[in-house]
Order: sequence, then C-alpha cells, then structure tokens
Amino acid sequence: MQSVEVEIFGRRFRLRSDDPTRTMKIAADLSKQLHDIYEANEQLDFARLLLLACFKQQEDLQLVLEDNERIRAELERMNQMIEKIVSV
Repeated sequence: MQSVEVEIFGRRFRLRSDDPTRTMKIAADLSKQLHDIYEANEQLDFARLLLLACFKQQEDLQLVLEDNERIRAELERMNQMIEKIVSV
C-alpha cells in the first residue's frame, strides 16, 4: 500500500491505497460531485454534502445493480435459446 494525498472539496486527506492513480481519480470525482451539490445547496455543511453524495452514489449503484440483474437474466434467456438451437 502507498500513501497518497488527495483533495476533496478543498480539504486535504492522506489515504493509503493499492492504486494511487485510481484513488486520486475517485477523490476528484467525489470533489466534483460535492461542488455540484453545493451549488444547488449552499447552506449545507461538509458532513451533509457528504451524506447527500453517499445517497446519490448508492442510488446510482442500485440502478447499476438492477441493470446488471436485468442483463444477466436476458443473457441467461439467450443462452437457453442458443442451447435449444444447437441441440436440434
């Protein structure tokens, strides 16, 4: 693990990471998301901004997981169809 310093919403954090480049990208993406939320909600403090960002990311994750499950079911259905065709 390597130590990497990142800046998130103007605050510096020292983190340990197996992939510093990826960690810095994630920090930059999070910082941008916090700035976007802040522009619409300037009265929110840092903790509340982080909470909203977490909820947004969790919502996005749930949508991706639902899409993944839908695609997995469709792939399984297609595999079954191909198996029937090949078996004939």
